[in-house]
Amino acid sequence: MTDVSVTPLQGPRALIEASRQFARWWINELRECSPKVLRRMVQSRAETRLFIFSDSDAVAGHLVTPFGVHERRFQANCPIGSQVDDWLADVGCERDAMQIGVALGADLFFQRDFSLPRSELDALTRILAQEVVHRTPFQLADIWHGVTPEVEPLHDGVARYRHWIIPKDRAEAELSRLGLSTTGVDFIAARPAAGRPIPVVSLRASRRDDPPRVLRATRILAVALLVTAMTGLLGFEWWQSSRAAQLEDELNEAKQGVQFAQQGAGSPVRLLALKAVPGGLAAWDELSRVIPDHTFLTEVRIAAGIITLSGLSSDAARLVRILDGSRLFTGATLAGPITPDAAERRDRFRIILKLRKVGAGRMAKAAERPES
Repeated sequence: MTDVSVTPLQGPRALIEASRQFARWWINELRECSPKVLRRMVQSRAETRLFIFSDSDAVAGHLVTPFGVHERRFQANCPIGSQVDDWLADVGCERDAMQIGVALGADLFFQRDFSLPRSELDALTRILAQEVVHRTPFQLADIWHGVTPEVEPLHDGVARYRHWIIPKDRAEAELSRLGLSTTGVDFIAARPAAGRPIPVVSLRASRRDDPPRVLRATRILAVALLVTAMTGLLGFEWWQSSRAAQLEDELNEAKQGVQFAQQGAGSPVRLLALKAVPGGLAAWDELSRVIPDHTFLTEVRIAAGIITLSGLSSDAARLVRILDGSRLFTGATLAGPITPDAAERRDRFRIILKLRKVGAGRMAKAAERPES
């Protein structure tokens, strides 16, 4: 028989701790499965901060990211900078998209509370400088200072602040003890006895004015422009290839038409069809005889004894009289206005005429007469 032992949960606290561990594990797995580009975008949009502080003769890190909070203790015999870079790479954070600060004990700061009318909030920096000069024993060149708003809400248009002041030599000594320097730190935080560190002094105002998301937005815009240009080039190449294929098909059709005509299915077929029309061949011969050299036809239609002519002539009005005086044609009239063609330097015309009603023998005989 197998013995099965069951360990009951130790009350609500154990359940809460288990749920926190599960949530931390789920967030870490989600971060690992999410694309790197998505992680960078989320990190650039949210505030990501790393607090470095002293913890029982060791150096520890407290990282606050959009995906959760991470903590780590660093080795004392290795450079802190390389360890921080390795840790950030492990958790998927980038240095240029976050702020690194040192958390010093709150007892190292000179603290004072003051109230300020809400109407004077725009002049807070100037008022703080005056407060330091007139109400503290410090000089502005010897200290770093900043303010944090109190948790209590505004009352009667007055805001309450806590002013944090720390001498530069004291802060630099603490940074040196942690293996850091002011060049590698973005802010200084106050670490109370209980609770999370509170950023109080910013050492990189220029970086705050130009946040990492501006650089990332510029990169994204450059990538979008590159993708747009590539898409345009691909579309133009596709259009060119489609047009080339269409022209090639038309050329092949033209070649097939020439070959078909050479085999006896081109103009001879049309001539046979014209000959099959009653009086068609005689009409064609008569047109060739009477039309002047300065006139050429673009369209000839013969249907039910009516002939329609379209073309260009240097004297379209005289052409009507010439056709009407033919032995084979009658009733020659203009089917539309005579319009000048600037490109050809001739008149464009459209004439309708009729075949004379004579016997087929006489029509053929008239067609066989020589030109006069």
